[in-house]
Amino acid sequence: MDKISLGRKIKQARIIKGLTQAQLAEAVSMHEKHISRIESGKYMPTLDNIIKIFNTLDIEFKMSNLDLKIPIENNITKTELLKFINNSSQNELEFYLTLLKQAQKGLTRYKSSIKNNL
Repeated sequence: MDKISLGRKIKQARIIKGLTQAQLAEAVSMHEKHISRIESGKYMPTLDNIIKIFNTLDIEFKMSNLDLKIPIENNITKTELLKFINNSSQNELEFYLTLLKQAQKGLTRYKSSIKNNL
């Protein structure tokens, strides 16, 4: 999806939700002008901002048919993760997030124990 189509989709969802650009901007911690530029197709938001906007407007990634052309720093791992995320259901995403949070806690404990043994 190009930035113009994405902007139209966001604008349409915002209007259906009954939000102004200012209200959406406040909800996603962005400036109102930034939302305007996204909706008009002048700017492609970062993936983090797309996620914030979609969550606020109740747009599902799977339903959005996104074909994001966002540069990923030529990082194959990030690219693979994004493909995986875009092809997962909401329930699967919630499950994976829980797993990742637990893995992160374990990694933090492991790093802490190594540091304490030095």
